[in-house]
Amino acid sequence: MNQHPDFLLRQHRSPGLIFLASAALLLILLLPLLSACRKKPVPAPASSGISSDPGAAAGGWDDTDLTAVVDGLNQQVEDGMIHISMNVSPVFFDGSSEGSLMIVNESVNRYPQVVQITRNDTHEEIYRSGAIPVGSRIASARLNRSLPAGTYECTAMFYNVDPVSGDFLGCAGAMIRITIQNETAERSH
Repeated sequence: MNQHPDFLLRQHRSPGLIFLASAALLLILLLPLLSACRKKPVPAPASSGISSDPGAAAGGWDDTDLTAVVDGLNQQVEDGMIHISMNVSPVFFDGSSEGSLMIVNESVNRYPQVVQITRNDTHEEIYRSGAIPVGSRIASARLNRSLPAGTYECTAMFYNVDPVSGDFLGCAGAMIRITIQNETAERSH
């Protein structure tokens, strides 16, 4: 089934951009430290109550250390990358019917995902998925609670989940708009 691009939210980052962003961040953080490390330590005044560490030596990072740090940061960024994809305008016939969520855990992800949707006005959770395996989707689903007819501004949070411990490893979110077309009909028992 072809999906219109306006209905999907995708987040992709290129490896080159990740490297450049990591390198820039590292340089911003390390340049003051590198210049400070190359200076001789200034002895603390006797009245301050602190003393210099006897194991401290003059010097800073060498190029080999800096390359290892950049490589480590790039790997952490890549490991934590979350690609999210879902219908940003799901429609439900009524508050108790299934709607067109089309949540996809893209095959480029490394972890199962749990998706939580909350209303922006009340911060109430109205949907939570179970773990969605990598390369899987939830085409349609019911909300956790019935809503009256109307349009609701919501936030969908995608959580990477450790498949062994169940711990959340990181998250990314998107603003979505849920539409409930009709009032839910009373059901007789």
